[in-house]
Amino acid sequence: MKRAFVSLVLWTGVAAAQQVAPNTALPPQEVVLQVIEATPEVRAAEAMLARAEAEERMQRVGSHETQFTVIPQQRRVDGGGRYREWEADLSRGVRWPGKARLDREIGAAGTEAAQLMLEDSHHAGARRLLALWSNWQRASVALDLQHRQVALWQREHAAVARRVQLGDAAQRDLVALEAALAQARATALQAAAEQTNARLTLTSAFPGMPLPEAVHLPSTPPVLSGSDEAWVKLILARSHEIGAAAALARKQDATARRARAERVPDPVVGVRVLNEQGGRERALGLTLSIPLGTRYRSAQAAAAGADAMGAAAELTMVRRDVDQDARRVVAMARAMHDIWQQQSEASNAAEKSAAKSERAYALGESGLAEVLVVQRLAREAALAELRAKVDAIEAVARVEVDAHERWHRHEDGEGDAPMATQLPSLGQ
Repeated sequence: MKRAFVSLVLWTGVAAAQQVAPNTALPPQEVVLQVIEATPEVRAAEAMLARAEAEERMQRVGSHETQFTVIPQQRRVDGGGRYREWEADLSRGVRWPGKARLDREIGAAGTEAAQLMLEDSHHAGARRLLALWSNWQRASVALDLQHRQVALWQREHAAVARRVQLGDAAQRDLVALEAALAQARATALQAAAEQTNARLTLTSAFPGMPLPEAVHLPSTPPVLSGSDEAWVKLILARSHEIGAAAALARKQDATARRARAERVPDPVVGVRVLNEQGGRERALGLTLSIPLGTRYRSAQAAAAGADAMGAAAELTMVRRDVDQDARRVVAMARAMHDIWQQQSEASNAAEKSAAKSERAYALGESGLAEVLVVQRLAREAALAELRAKVDAIEAVARVEVDAHERWHRHEDGEGDAPMATQLPSLGQ
């Protein structure tokens, strides 16, 4: 009995201290990028980019098209004969040079915004995958802990039941162990349900994501290197969300300038050919058409100007929100590591307390019920330490994901911004 409780104490204290390579905490980048690429959110963003590129081509060529008009007719003259006549017009609207430049600017800004939105959809997928992966890890380590606990109590229950039959142990000890075993089994069933839910949520969102048979955590979670302000600046500099909002603001500004330019309408020029009296009279001329009316165009320009002001305000809000979120995730990375340190100390203290309680029970100074209470506290502390370790790993990885240092498709030259210190290796 004493040997079994010593084993329990040692196991609860070192269950989370396995020496494994840090790069097993998170899935490798090549796998992550592949499953993110297959998500419907990314596919939708790719479709939006294709649309934006088509719209850019439309903006470059303009909406004016050549129009051909032919009017066949017959002329009847009193006292004379009948004549076949016809009239043909070939015309086309002509953009003023300033409008063509603005149209190209609008199209380019729209494509740039769509491209950045596509990259931001990848970033959002990486953040979503990290959150779901961490939830699955937390549920998995809890399930593993409970399975081991159930196995240990089953062995102890069989040993004590045998001793009760031989008269070497009290019946109340067997009853206490039966209660502890039943509670451990119920807790294990609950942990299994939570782990199944976390696994299904992860695999449903990312169907191609392979899951390892067991969770492997480093003995010590990584510490966020560099200064907080350096990370915040890097996240802001590489934010696709800010870049997309800025591109949309430029697009709306160009659209507003285009609407103001539209107050001077584009002319329609053409060539007109007449054939009258069976070809006895012919005419060739030029046509010029200019739409009149300014109130509608002025209102349209005012509306576009309001849209541009709104887009500029939206850009300010996006910058504010990204800055706030960047500072929050960096602060959480620091805090989660400190919390893990405190949980580790609490787990060690609970382990020592459980060892003392077991020795007191072996000497007859305390009952089994008291030992079971202390052991339960030790197991809860061990589980809290494991979960805090996953939280710390996730928090550091979240900063790296937001800074595009992890799980990101780097463009040419992107991701090469210097950092004061080397980034931690965590499975990229």
